[in-house]
Amino acid sequence: MSVKEAIDLHLEGVVEDGVELPVRRAIGEHLANPDFAKGVWATVDVNLARFDVSAEKVNITLPRRLLAKIDGYAKTHGETRSGIPGDAARLAMQRENA
Repeated sequence: MSVKEAIDLHLEGVVEDGVELPVRRAIGEHLANPDFAKGVWATVDVNLARFDVSAEKVNITLPRRLLAKIDGYAKTHGETRSGIPGDAARLAMQRENA
C-alpha cells in the first residue's frame, strides 16, 4: 500500500465516523509542536475534494410510482426524500465492495 492510499483510507474512516477532517497547517507549526519534535517529515498531495460531505443538488428522473413509495417510506421512517436514494446507493456500493 502506498502512502497516498494509506492517507485516503484513513480519511475515509474519519469521514465515515463523522469527524471533521484535520485542518491543513504549515510544516513550521508542526515542527514547533514538542509532541512531534523527533518526527520524520514528508509532504504528500492529497485531493480532499472526494471527502467533501456537503450536500450537492442533483436532478434525477424516477418513475412517479417509485417516487410516491419513497415519499411514503421517508415520511413513516423520519427520513427525507433525498436520503432514501442516497442510502440505497451506499448500500449497493458496500455490497459490491464486500
